[in-house]
Amino acid sequence: MAGKRPKLEVVRRRRVSRPQEHPAPDFNEDDESALLCENLPEYGAEEDEDVPGKVETNEQEEVDLNSEQRQESSFTVLSTTLVSSPIYPNSVKWSDDNLIGIATSQLITILNPALIDGPRGFVTASSGPPLVVGTVQQEDVDDSCLLPIRLSKDLRPVVRSMDWSPQGLAPNGGCLLAVCTRDHRVKLYRAPHSEYQCEWIQVYDVSELLNGYHLKSGPRWKETQEGDSSPGDTGTGNELALVRVENQSNCEGPTSKDLAMVPFGSSVSADTRLKSAMDPKDFLALTNVLSYVSVGWSPAFRLESFSNQSLKKTNLIVALLALGAKSGEISILKCTQPVNYSLEKATSSPDVSLVTIIKAHESWVSTLTWCKSGKTLKSETDSDTSKCEEILLATGSTDGSVKLWVGDVGNFTDVVANSDPFILLRKIVPEDHSPVTSIALINGFRLSGCIQVAIGKGSGSITVIEVSREEDAEKEVKKWDAHSHAVTGLIWAFNGHCLYSCSQDNNLYVWKCDEENLVTLPFPHDSSDKSKRSVFLADSVLDGYYGLCLSKGSLALATLRGVSAELLDQMYESRAVKAMAQVFWVGNQSFQTSSTPADEIRIGHFEAYIRNWESNLLEALHYLENINVKLALWDVRASLEHLACIKGKKYVNTVILRWISSLGLVYSDANDGKETISSMKTRHEGIVNASSRRLQIVFAILKGLFLTEGHDPLTIMDKLSFRKSYETFETFDYGWRSFALDIEHELRERLVHLSISLVLLVFKDGNASTVDGKYVDYSALMCMLQWITINSSKVSKQVLCDAHSLAQILRGVELESCTICAAKVSFMSTEMGICDGTHPHKLPRCSVTFKLCPPGSHWFCYCCARWASKQTPRIFFTCSSRHSLNNLDSSELIQDVEPACPYCGILMQRYFPDSFLRLSLV
Repeated sequence: MAGKRPKLEVVRRRRVSRPQEHPAPDFNEDDESALLCENLPEYGAEEDEDVPGKVETNEQEEVDLNSEQRQESSFTVLSTTLVSSPIYPNSVKWSDDNLIGIATSQLITILNPALIDGPRGFVTASSGPPLVVGTVQQEDVDDSCLLPIRLSKDLRPVVRSMDWSPQGLAPNGGCLLAVCTRDHRVKLYRAPHSEYQCEWIQVYDVSELLNGYHLKSGPRWKETQEGDSSPGDTGTGNELALVRVENQSNCEGPTSKDLAMVPFGSSVSADTRLKSAMDPKDFLALTNVLSYVSVGWSPAFRLESFSNQSLKKTNLIVALLALGAKSGEISILKCTQPVNYSLEKATSSPDVSLVTIIKAHESWVSTLTWCKSGKTLKSETDSDTSKCEEILLATGSTDGSVKLWVGDVGNFTDVVANSDPFILLRKIVPEDHSPVTSIALINGFRLSGCIQVAIGKGSGSITVIEVSREEDAEKEVKKWDAHSHAVTGLIWAFNGHCLYSCSQDNNLYVWKCDEENLVTLPFPHDSSDKSKRSVFLADSVLDGYYGLCLSKGSLALATLRGVSAELLDQMYESRAVKAMAQVFWVGNQSFQTSSTPADEIRIGHFEAYIRNWESNLLEALHYLENINVKLALWDVRASLEHLACIKGKKYVNTVILRWISSLGLVYSDANDGKETISSMKTRHEGIVNASSRRLQIVFAILKGLFLTEGHDPLTIMDKLSFRKSYETFETFDYGWRSFALDIEHELRERLVHLSISLVLLVFKDGNASTVDGKYVDYSALMCMLQWITINSSKVSKQVLCDAHSLAQILRGVELESCTICAAKVSFMSTEMGICDGTHPHKLPRCSVTFKLCPPGSHWFCYCCARWASKQTPRIFFTCSSRHSLNNLDSSELIQDVEPACPYCGILMQRYFPDSFLRLSLV
């Protein structure tokens, strides 16, 4: 019948994921298990009951992983949706403290990969006060060179670039986030560690610093008119002030022009007026200099200098921040690590200063990346010897050129005339008018000492170049048309053995440099069909990649993908789903190219799959033993639990035992060839001679997998207990607990030895009266002496001797008292104390000093569930063995501190409720 309304039929869209972007084996669409997405077993995710076609099975009917019937699941391990759309490449970054930052339009979303659907942090790009650029004469307003500026109408502060700083630059010991917006502002943000909010806190405006510097450097910008008017002078009526007026309202879309030209004295405040007019070309040049489009943090560096005149040793940890501008210049700034960390609200800004400005390119600096050179330099002067390293900086431009710079860290002081800390090492790629969109840089490629540079361009091509510092010419490995659209992400993985790339053509590839070619490798597959969860967006809805990044141990890969809004449900999805963040397991990445059929890869190569997991895990653990790398074990521990779900719990037990044996910490007297912890014996010499970092890694892994102390930090006892049999791992025998306690005792003994040795040096030098109360905490020392008395049969003779000397000095010092009722507190445990009052109070003890924690905010370790009121000296974490603490000198009296747990090495933080974003370093 004409005009009859059609019958509406509600059809539920099948929520499956069909990964077509990876060069991987095809799945059987009729196999429902192959279409479900794998999730981490540690999160306890179960199969979605709403997935159509799902077949219920019991445990007896589960598929054997070692059988030929085993099917591989989808690649995606974790995924979550975002509420705004990505725009620029390289829009996802993984921080050293295990947070993922994702830049989408006007919002940066900060995720915890361990709880990717849990609490989030946000950075909202907001406009600031008007930024004065300059003034021009009224007759010059219509000059052709100013036309692009006058036509620039969109002033929404969209995030253009961002990067995480090295861990330790934030006031609480975490990372700072540098954000560059489309209105050319560059700001630094920190986590709200004391504000109890989800919005991150702005701590510094870098663009204001550089704006003031450029405006003061008058000779650089040619002025067309001299003037002596004061800042409050209104000037003549023929002069116009060109001011960037930013959107100050909460409405979406621009509400003001990019460049406002107003007469002096009308709408420009007195403190924003300039003294003289500028030539239009000079104004355009200054505008391009102040227009920043890319940011990048360097690794942290420790500068150690020793002066023969003052006989003092100075330690300084710095990181460099590079800002790329439209003018082709790169501004290098230095950010110094705080001397003291605190959980209270920060009252001071970061120590940021300008180092130098480099004229790098003739066009926009579109991308830049840093890398340590690994080369150590020494000062040539006799009066002052210093040790520093070189650092490499690779920069790419929109004109297609790529350059490699090298800088001497020892020259990174405040900006000085005629100083040139950076020199051009090589022009890698000449101009070819194809903009550079992404650069990946790695040094010491495959132990050859060469610098490996991967360059992605807007044309979709990838160029890999091997640069040698000794030779004059670089070797181009291959220029490959890898993608059909712009390359939006590049990153080296596994010490340069493979290269991950993604593009707006909706493809994600793995490459290997094979002689003169780039060869594709199979993307890592997830071979477990347990604990599946469904993906609620079909792959056909996802629209291109906008960046990728790796976790600390290179075992997990995070990507950012756009969403085609027209393919979503316009009522329920289109407004709330604008992008998707995904995390893949890549710990089983193979570096061998194979022409084996897909079925054989899935069925016949399971043992090779497991070997890849094991070798990459051990490589990640070896990398984390470097004391210059901040410790984050989330991907390692999560991978072990993931591997236990695939291969079995006993296999993971064997892998860990084999790893600990290779470190020389345990040995076996059994001749039957069986590797069990019950057959192993602790090698006392191996523990004594092991570094503190190695012991902390072993303890943190054992603590998380085999031992537990509950979840309530106020009820933690001194002894460790086993996980119950229904938890992730089976009940293990007494060997694991005994071995973990041996490591914990060794670390605690080193901490006590260090504390006592430093105090004895103070009294030996006769400076006790001047440093009393600053370096000497009598209550903490009395607690340590009591601990030594209780464990006198276990501690070394050197510690007993030092304790006897200290006891003679501390005669008459009273024992500590309760902070609530002032009753005496007997020392019975290093974890907490109970006072002797009428109503006993249970109070936590500081894990560093052993004394009762005073009222206030305390540091908390989410791995060990321990509290701390003071921080550990940094020398404790760099200790190579127990014997290295026997030769301390007076130069070690003034020590930097680390807000990290002395037992597991993990960054300590404020204890937050579960509803707030927090770090998951384990």
